[in-house]
Amino acid sequence: MSTMSLVRRLGGLVAVSGLVLFSATAAAQVPNRRGEVQFGSRQIYGEVGSSKFLEYRSIPEGLFLSRFSMDLDWPDQGYYLSLWGRDPLEGDQTFRLAAGRSGRLAFTFNFDKTPHLFSTAGRSLYSRTGPGVFTIPDQIQNDLKTILATDTDRTLPGVQPDLAALRAVMEGVAQPVDLGLRREKGTASLRYTPTPGWDFQVQYSLENQRGARPFGATFSFNPAEQPEPIDYKTHEIRANVERSGNGWAIQLGYSGSLYRNEVDALVFDNPFQPIDQAGNPSRGRMDLYPDNAAHQGTVSAAVSLPLQSRLTATAAYGVFSQNDPFVPFTINPTVANVPALPARSADAQIKTTLFNSSLTTRPVPGLSVSMRYRLYDRSNETPSLVFPGYVRTDQVLTAVARRNLPIAYSRQNASLDASWQILGPITVRGGYEWEGWEREFRESLTTDENTLSGAVDVTEGGWLFLRAAFRRSDRTVEDYHAEHVLHEAFPAGEPAGTLEPLEELRKFDQAARDRTRAELIARLTPGDKLSLSASYTLTDDDYHESEYGVSKNKGHGPAVELSYSLSPRLTVFAEYAREENTWNMRSRQRQPGNDKLINDWLSDIRDRVDTYGAGLSGQLLPEKLALDLTYNLSDGTGQTNTWTPLKPDIVTTAANYPGIVSDQHVFNAALRYYFGPGLETRLDYRFEKYDQVDFALDRMTPFMGFVEAASAGTFWLGGIRPDYRAHVLSVSFGYRF
Repeated sequence: MSTMSLVRRLGGLVAVSGLVLFSATAAAQVPNRRGEVQFGSRQIYGEVGSSKFLEYRSIPEGLFLSRFSMDLDWPDQGYYLSLWGRDPLEGDQTFRLAAGRSGRLAFTFNFDKTPHLFSTAGRSLYSRTGPGVFTIPDQIQNDLKTILATDTDRTLPGVQPDLAALRAVMEGVAQPVDLGLRREKGTASLRYTPTPGWDFQVQYSLENQRGARPFGATFSFNPAEQPEPIDYKTHEIRANVERSGNGWAIQLGYSGSLYRNEVDALVFDNPFQPIDQAGNPSRGRMDLYPDNAAHQGTVSAAVSLPLQSRLTATAAYGVFSQNDPFVPFTINPTVANVPALPARSADAQIKTTLFNSSLTTRPVPGLSVSMRYRLYDRSNETPSLVFPGYVRTDQVLTAVARRNLPIAYSRQNASLDASWQILGPITVRGGYEWEGWEREFRESLTTDENTLSGAVDVTEGGWLFLRAAFRRSDRTVEDYHAEHVLHEAFPAGEPAGTLEPLEELRKFDQAARDRTRAELIARLTPGDKLSLSASYTLTDDDYHESEYGVSKNKGHGPAVELSYSLSPRLTVFAEYAREENTWNMRSRQRQPGNDKLINDWLSDIRDRVDTYGAGLSGQLLPEKLALDLTYNLSDGTGQTNTWTPLKPDIVTTAANYPGIVSDQHVFNAALRYYFGPGLETRLDYRFEKYDQVDFALDRMTPFMGFVEAASAGTFWLGGIRPDYRAHVLSVSFGYRF
């Protein structure tokens, strides 16, 4: 029996077992019944063709069923049955079925469908002729090649393609392409508790993803973006058994995951070359995500100790593997002297070991102490293969040996935290944490980070809460060698003319860093009418040893919320929050023979998002007429300024980029009228407005040669997300029984 068949049978066993066990209910009893149904009709007006409007949801016009539920229970024996659904006729539906006996047996089944629409503006020259295979008719390839004067690499001086002719061919052939995917996930779980000391749980889920999304493919300098076909299946199964007694518990668990990609590779025609030639292929090929499997076993234990103490520990061991066959070096048969692959497949395998423990104690009244230790070891046992060369974009053989690096690491965390209520309303907290990394095949093999933290809380009578918290971390690097990984990856030396990495460049995840975090929180409720809360967070990362790369990262975020009751039946509220981050970077434009300080460039990046909200909620007529009004605005900006501090001789692109701005407005109004017990009608109006200005996307079209002649040999999908304005009006009825 295959592993996949075993997983499917186990999943079916979970579902069938749950229903069979539930059939033991006393059917002769008359159950208690509760239920609800909400349905209505919807109309949409405005400019709603943008994918941003329907990015993660489905809002069809016409009749809709927004919600239904049915609950049955047999109180004498504790049995129950529940069915619930949201938007069951739409593309973002959710269902839930639950059945069992309270405290003894619980069976649940959940089903979710979630869309993700990338763009409605995509167009492509390609037709899908097989799983992952995209072609262009030979005649179209010949026409495009002739118009482009065979200069697909733009190496022939003075050649100017006929952009008007190219445009005519492109627009005559390019067809709309769907750029979106649909995620469907079903989960069945069964829990059985035969006695208070025993607990058994098993769960199975199957997730399918289907659709297409933009995927970057290229022929040397000529990008040919593709709609990557998505057809994934992920099976997951979990099982746990727990035994507990007076002050102790032990649990054994297993989790497994099987991922299957039904499309093995992406094959796509060259728009400007109908036949294979050395240095100019007619097709390209790229491998897609491999099938893989993951298995993990876990044992956990907990025991109560004297002095109100409790010790918990978890140990886990996992194996992750994939063994998809390698695709050949090239699909172009005219490339000469292509070497043999060093193996049939990667035979990749990663083994993980986890140990996690904690001890909490209250030795004296008002004092709480916790100690924690965590070890996570990721051992990479994938063979390190030497590839004698590679074929660049199915064009040219590069006879430079490269080696895959089995990157691995081990991470340890240890911490001590204490909390002491020194006075009635005042609690002081303090802590220390150490984090250590040991890496293989990275620029830095060892890093250590030490963190001190502290906080003061003031709590008074449920109407006042104040907190001031602070964290300071210092990450140190024992050795950092910028060229270490490059030399390991090229065992016989790098290609001719390759520049050595800048020794002063630091990758931010391994670089020495001072990190500061501060937080202030205040919540005030002086009476029944007013509620006020405010907070402020500050972050500051200083990469003080990084001469190149990220040198600083700062952020801050104030937030305020206010709620006030105008009357016992009517409340108004308002809120505001800001998130702002800045990064400072330094780099250098380099060329063989020209690697000088004067060609350094600096970049400052600033992102800011302001969020505003306000609303009113309450009853206009007691128990008859209710009104809800909300308005939200999200205002985001991004700015990148780049300049050269000296007088460069090769840097030509250092400039201040245009700002990126996006605004989203959402207004909701709901008026509900209650006819009587269980019956209501509802009138909803929703307005949405989305505006974005992005210099990198606003000019994007499938054929960028329309915009600039230098891009005449490129083709994109044009998957943009335009602005939209939407008015959604609906009338619905609800009935509860």
